[in-house]
Amino acid sequence: MVLKDLTAGARSAQVGYWTAASARGHGVAPRALEAVTAWAFARFGAEGLERLELRHQVDNAASCRVAEKSGYGYDSLLPAFPPAPDPRRGGGPGPGVSG
Repeated sequence: MVLKDLTAGARSAQVGYWTAASARGHGVAPRALEAVTAWAFARFGAEGLERLELRHQVDNAASCRVAEKSGYGYDSLLPAFPPAPDPRRGGGPGPGVSG
């Protein structure tokens, strides 16, 4: 599980997850997502948190099921972005990216 951009006073944040192959199909991801979601709102709701966004590949049926089971509704389709360059590997901005 990962929570991104979750700070005191933030109105929204992102949540994400990865599941080990051996854990898939056992309900681990939905239970973990529900627990993290409940914790985030219990901890940061009084400080302004109103929304958690779960971003996943729409062509990944298992991720779509996890989102649905956990109460995350479909909102919108985002455009694909290339991976961010990794400065630790000497990467700079990719082709067509100014910086």
